[in-house]
Parts: sequence; structure tokens; C-alpha cells
Amino acid sequence: MIKGAIFDLDGTLVSTAVVHKTAWELALKEMGIEREVNLDMLMGMRTLEIAKILANERYMELYEKKNNHYKELVKRLANPTCCAEEILWELRKKGVKIAVVTSSIRSSAQLTLSVLNFKPDLIVAGDDVERGKPDPEPVIKALKAMNLSPKEVFGVGDTLQDVIAYYRANIERIFLVISELNINRGEGVKYGAKIIQTLCELRELVNTS
Repeated sequence: MIKGAIFDLDGTLVSTAVVHKTAWELALKEMGIEREVNLDMLMGMRTLEIAKILANERYMELYEKKNNHYKELVKRLANPTCCAEEILWELRKKGVKIAVVTSSIRSSAQLTLSVLNFKPDLIVAGDDVERGKPDPEPVIKALKAMNLSPKEVFGVGDTLQDVIAYYRANIERIFLVISELNINRGEGVKYGAKIIQTLCELRELVNTS
């Protein structure tokens, strides 16, 4: 029996790819760094890890500037993904515990969540753990906080990092939702993920179970 659901945030519940890309580009430009921001390669990683890739020894400066730009842009440019709010409320009505596990820092995650008309039972953010996705640490942390076993939970994400983190945490029901990113769907299937086009598909599955 399903007692809990773990959702990724960016790209899964809220469409933020453009917001993150714009924030990184503005921060890099401000620092005089010419680097291409390839979200297909970077999304799913923690903000600090991305900053190290893009700015090397100046990563902390980039990290702070990017977060500041993101906070200014997110409420204006981000939107809930299709059926996100509906499935969250329907799960809550069924008594399912809901956790959001994100690679974003907590302050950014809370701003992103404000786009949704919903507050999850639990948030595990990138700055709450030592190792981010695809390491299972944040997923395991969520499971422990909800006092649930992997067999009692399903996981939803839009990147391979999400899928692998769920897989390594021994979650068997994994859903890979197609987002704005270009990902290798075959790799997701290899880790046991079911491919869904939108959360509306998952909503149908939940309502018929």
C-alpha cells in the first residue's frame, strides 16, 4: 500500500528551467565569465556543485549571485507543471505523506514552492545533506523523516539523477516525467523507471489505484 510520495521540485512540480538558466547567465555575465549554461547536463545537481563547474575558484561568488538572481526571477517566470497541484491535493486527501526532495538550497526551494498552492509535509533541500542526487542520501533522509519503507513510497522526477537516487534508495515505483530537459529515457528505464509524459498520467494511475 502506498503511504508516501517523494517528488523532485524543479521541472517536476514547477517549470523552472528558464528561470535557472537565466539566473546562471546573469550571474556569469555580472562576473565577466563567458560560459555556456547547458541545463541538460547540469539540472539535478546541487547549486554549489554547478557553481564549481562554471566558475572554478570563484564558485562561491557565482553561487551567491545566482541565488540572488533566482529569487528575483522565480515568482515572475515559474509556473506549476501540468496537473502538479491537482495530484498533490488528491494524494493528501488519500492520506499519503508528501515529501519534496530537491537539489536546490532551502531558501530557493521555498520560493519555488510558493508558486504552488500547496505545502508538502517535508522538504529535503540540497543544503540539508552532504551528498546530493544521484546519491540516495536525500531520499533516505526523506524516508526516515516520514517513517516509511521504500516499498511504501513512490518517487517522481524529471532527471536521471532523480531516478538513480530513488533506485539506490531501493524505491521500486519510480516515475520519470518528461520535462523541458533532453534526457536519455532508455537509461531511466534501465533503472526501473516508468516514463510518463506529464503528471496528469500519474494522477490517473493514482486515482485508479
